[in-house]
Amino acid sequence: MEALAVTVLEKLSSAAYKELEIIWNFKEDMERMKNTVSMITAVLLDAEAKANNHQVSNWLEKLKDVLYDADDLLEDFSIEALRRKVMAGNNRVRRTQAFFSKSNKIACGLKLGYRMKAIQKRLDDIAKTKHDLQLNDRPMENPIAYREQRQTYSFVSKDEVIGRDEEKKCIKSYLLDDNATNNVSIIPIVGIGGLGKTALAQLVYNDNDVQGHFELKMWVHVSDEFDIKKISRDIIGDEKNGQMEQVQQQLRNKIEGKKFLLVLDDVWNEDHELWLKLKSMFMEGGKGSMIIVTTRSQTVAKITGTHPPLFLKGLDSQKFQELFSRVAFGELKEQNDLELLAIGMDIVKKCAGIPLAIRTIGSLLFSRNLGRSDWLYFKDAEFSKIDQHKDKIFAILKLSYDHLPSFLKKCFAYCSLFPKGFMFEKKTLIQLWVAEGFVQQSNDIRCVEDIGHEYFMSLLSMSFFQDVTIDDCDGISTCKMHDIMYDLAQLVTENEYVVVEGEELNIGNRTRYLSSRRGIQLSLTSSSSYKLRTFHVVGPQSNASNRLLQSDDFSFSGLKFLRVLTLCGLNIEEIPNSIEEMKHLRYIDLSRNNVLKNLPPTITSLLNLQTLKLSDCSKLEILPENLNRSLRHLELNGCESLTCMPRGLGQLTDLQTLTLFVLNSGSTSVNELGELNNLRGRLELKGLNFLRNNAEKIESAKVLLEKRHLQQLELRWNHVDEDPFEDDLSSPNKNLVEDEIIFLGLQPHHHSLRKLVIDGFCGSRLPDWMWNLSSLLTLEFHNCNSLTSLPEEMSNLVSLQKLCIS
Repeated sequence: MEALAVTVLEKLSSAAYKELEIIWNFKEDMERMKNTVSMITAVLLDAEAKANNHQVSNWLEKLKDVLYDADDLLEDFSIEALRRKVMAGNNRVRRTQAFFSKSNKIACGLKLGYRMKAIQKRLDDIAKTKHDLQLNDRPMENPIAYREQRQTYSFVSKDEVIGRDEEKKCIKSYLLDDNATNNVSIIPIVGIGGLGKTALAQLVYNDNDVQGHFELKMWVHVSDEFDIKKISRDIIGDEKNGQMEQVQQQLRNKIEGKKFLLVLDDVWNEDHELWLKLKSMFMEGGKGSMIIVTTRSQTVAKITGTHPPLFLKGLDSQKFQELFSRVAFGELKEQNDLELLAIGMDIVKKCAGIPLAIRTIGSLLFSRNLGRSDWLYFKDAEFSKIDQHKDKIFAILKLSYDHLPSFLKKCFAYCSLFPKGFMFEKKTLIQLWVAEGFVQQSNDIRCVEDIGHEYFMSLLSMSFFQDVTIDDCDGISTCKMHDIMYDLAQLVTENEYVVVEGEELNIGNRTRYLSSRRGIQLSLTSSSSYKLRTFHVVGPQSNASNRLLQSDDFSFSGLKFLRVLTLCGLNIEEIPNSIEEMKHLRYIDLSRNNVLKNLPPTITSLLNLQTLKLSDCSKLEILPENLNRSLRHLELNGCESLTCMPRGLGQLTDLQTLTLFVLNSGSTSVNELGELNNLRGRLELKGLNFLRNNAEKIESAKVLLEKRHLQQLELRWNHVDEDPFEDDLSSPNKNLVEDEIIFLGLQPHHHSLRKLVIDGFCGSRLPDWMWNLSSLLTLEFHNCNSLTSLPEEMSNLVSLQKLCIS
């Protein structure tokens, strides 16, 4: 709530809105709304503290509703002003004159003014009611408030698990037993949430001895839904096959005669018959195959185990003190402060030795100024409340959430839209937060994505995220959320977030964020559908999902306040033109729609669009021309049928992500890349063989040299399955020289590049700039048939960790 109120106040105070006050004579209305919202915001903390009172809770719900509507109105102001600015720069004089006609301005002003007065009346009613509810002003700053300046991070990676050496040794003795007589043995790991069952399983799973002992290793997160077909599909890596008989046969073929290790993580199902059906599918495995089951249920352990279950207990005092010190102090000098350490020990004794709780509380204290008064306040005024709760561990995690700043609370709660056990891609999560307006713009020169990265790292450091994976560029790629943290996220979202299991839904009048893993038939008859901000549908069950867009009565006009639209893997053939009515859209994800061939030209009218994801749309042939300059992320991984880039791409100077740039004989010149110096992450240049007739121009243009944030560059001279010499078979020597000139001209910035891939290069000499790439971690050569050796200068690549030649 606080974050939403702050967002509205910031917009009402923004210099960008001053111009709007003049255009529509709304100066007094804007000032009045700002004063009312400020007055209400002052009592928010007191109201939230009294939220167990039904009247106060109802007051907060009404306030949240009107603040959302106020934010939508202010966004409409902004979009209208931006549209006028765009049209003013348009040379089509008639349209411009019509747009700026007096009647147009008056009509727009009347419409916005009516909405503004209606919202102001609702705010006035809420402001009056606060006196009846005896709500008092309270400062928003918490006594031990979050300190942004603390830039170090204290999260512990999974390979730093403390205090589980004996348990690991015990499980390894079972796994590496060469005298095992059973084809498949099952080892249950049992314990309450947060004890580290998954972390222990990961520790064993990634052990070098274990890795070398099994031919096949598999990991499946099971969670609440014990669906045999889904578990099997996860193992074989096939989401498309819907027939159980085929899935079962594929699974048997995969494991037949092979000694395998399978981890079934977080099993809840206590149905013995279901378990026997699943177990029977693994009996084709080689002798000595093992299944590790992690569960909170002793009944599950009893019905699954062939080995005695391993019951995890809380860490002993020495181990939890070691873990707490590492998380709460890191490498800081305060770890030698015995008085501070004693206060910390009093606090974490209530964590019952549970690693997740210790990490969470230690991280919370780490993010504070390390003063005795802060820690004493926390122990006496905050942590003393824990004793009142039945589930103390959950209460500890909730306390950690309560102390997050409002903007991080929103980011955390948003994760409840995804299923339990979901693997989050860090970059996507940040893009979503930005699109939803959760990331607050800083006064410094940092871009909003960098601030979003800071938000992510803060949540990671406080154990709200875990299980990170690292990409080829040495950055965090993905993470997961502990099941208890996921339960917490669902608890704090209330009725504005809805996750749908079935196919039919009537949206509640306060639902703003909607998600489904299956196709939904939306009822857009009620006015409530207009308030959705997120519409997120992902799933392999494409037939039901496809009905969503193919039905005759479907229109995006019922979702006009949408910020985020995700329609992934749904076999969508066509996007309706009515998408232009969703003028608030900032994020569209159409990935994995492998029958989609083009996008409607009306998508270019979305003036706020920041992110467009089209990865693995394998049939996509063309992109609309003159995409909006607001675009910051254009993802095209796996768009194999894309033959050229749209005109006007070079004008998108805010573009940070462009994963693919395709060239052909009549396509946009590679010089379009020249002005896109904000590009970061990965860039693949495909079809470089089409530049051979203009090689000298490429050399002089130096189109990549100023891209200081580019980390991964892939240079491909030929399309997949094509002969690198096919465009000029009569003169391979000519290709050799021209490819060397092109390669020389594609010099990137030497400091930022971490990964370089060269594919189909016909030259025999590599450019000298390659040996100045001091940060390069990965170098790959594919189909470079004229290269016979690598030069001695390779030794200059001092950071290189991986070299691949094929």
